[in-house]
Amino acid sequence: MNQRGLMEELIMIQTQCNINAIKANQLVSLRQSLFKRSRKINRKAKRFKHIQEKIVKKWSQQCAKEKRINEDHLKYCSAVLLPYGSVLLGVADSKSDIDLICIAPEFIDRREQFFNGLFYLLSNEQGMEQINKIESTSNPIIKMIYKGFHIDINFAQLNSDRVPENIDDNLDELRRNLLQSEDKSLYALNGRKNGILISKSMPDHSQFVQALRIIKQWAKKRKVSSNIIGYLGGISWAILMAKICQLFPRVDVCQTVSLFFQIYSQWNWKIPVVIDESEQDFIQIETFKTLCWKRDEDKRNDKIMQIITPAYPFFNTTFKVNKITFQTIFQEFQIGAQKLGDWNEVLRPLDFFDCFQYFVAISIVSKSSENFHKWTGFCEAQLPKLLKLIGHNEAIYDNTSFELRITPDGEENLERDYAKSLTYFLGIKKLKPDAWPLFLRIPITQFAIELNQRKLQSFKNEEEFNMKIYVANVTDIDQLRGKLSPRMYDDSDCIVKKIKMNEEDKNGSAYLVKRVSSIQSSGINQDVLNDMF
Repeated sequence: MNQRGLMEELIMIQTQCNINAIKANQLVSLRQSLFKRSRKINRKAKRFKHIQEKIVKKWSQQCAKEKRINEDHLKYCSAVLLPYGSVLLGVADSKSDIDLICIAPEFIDRREQFFNGLFYLLSNEQGMEQINKIESTSNPIIKMIYKGFHIDINFAQLNSDRVPENIDDNLDELRRNLLQSEDKSLYALNGRKNGILISKSMPDHSQFVQALRIIKQWAKKRKVSSNIIGYLGGISWAILMAKICQLFPRVDVCQTVSLFFQIYSQWNWKIPVVIDESEQDFIQIETFKTLCWKRDEDKRNDKIMQIITPAYPFFNTTFKVNKITFQTIFQEFQIGAQKLGDWNEVLRPLDFFDCFQYFVAISIVSKSSENFHKWTGFCEAQLPKLLKLIGHNEAIYDNTSFELRITPDGEENLERDYAKSLTYFLGIKKLKPDAWPLFLRIPITQFAIELNQRKLQSFKNEEEFNMKIYVANVTDIDQLRGKLSPRMYDDSDCIVKKIKMNEEDKNGSAYLVKRVSSIQSSGINQDVLNDMF
């Protein structure tokens, strides 16, 4: 469709949206509730920022003294802590992570000073409930829970011996100076720059913020909000909403949300979503072009979904989306568009355990609380691989009605025999008659073996950590969630055996796929339970 045809269709959709806005008072009530909650969170985040800046200042001054920086220059050498993400955009809620970036002068490095010195100071701070450092990743961060807040701290090392007083006014120059040095610092600075560009490009910032809060709540309710497992993260939702606000600057919040569903339920996803306020000054710089998202190349490669950041080097935020998660996201856009006019229906939470016939439960467990967060993050990052393995096995599912979805928020305390546990559930709508449960064993076994190999490389005390995988159909999912013992397996070998259940169980029997012997020694168990009758 050419640009003129697209705009004509958008005008038609806007007209239809105006008709469908009859019950907008339902959305107004939700909007007011979210506004009050968000305002409270932002106040708390500012208090936290004030405390953290004290710690960061103390730490950076100490680093300067160790490097024998002239005392006259000490006041110019302090690192600063600034928010980005949902806090910067003003859309944080009570469950949002607080994303912060620590911007430091060149004499403070990531490995020694940030991940050791600052980490130690934070670890000993009163009110620190949990803290971990994630170093071996493209986005190295310190993750912590401080006074009930989940905090992620990113790091940017400038190539200057001082940090400017007004970071935002100098952000372009700071980023340009990093083009030939360290890309991790540049990407960290881009986290803040993207938020600034998005906010700056909004015709009505209040409209954008209120509409985005509603969409983020909708995404959580419909379970399509977790970037780590292949859905959309906060920056993706912000860019999608920003595009709608740019296309329709003179509509109210209710109409904006309606247009969001109607536009994206019909969007041609071979066309990238790019907001108007994108940087052009950097594009001529040859040095960094190899790391930049390439519009023409992505079109040729027929990418599944493209939502592009406005700050250079442009980045496709949906690189973790796969065919299975894209199908789910697009379906939710269509469901939202179909139910417009009744906001209670649009925003109705997905009843996950009533939507599927079959379930795969992935239980992440640990014998101690220490480093459990690190183990959980490691396992969560592998979950998209399990989705792909199951989704690509055509022997398992019926193409006409296959849907696979994972709960973005794990359920706690399924594994009662462990100090810490977190369980994710995969939901599968329909399998071929002969695929249950044996054919699921193939992708699950492959996933467990690959996970084990990575685990041995990343965890020294690997016996402390475990993952258990179960399969259940809709009749025994409640038992699996609440009553099933995780130790219900036979150690003999890897076969399927019919076992007797409790005498009071009307179903009478079940099949149990025993622990895979090749995985047993590693501590990653594969227990697959199915109530067959």
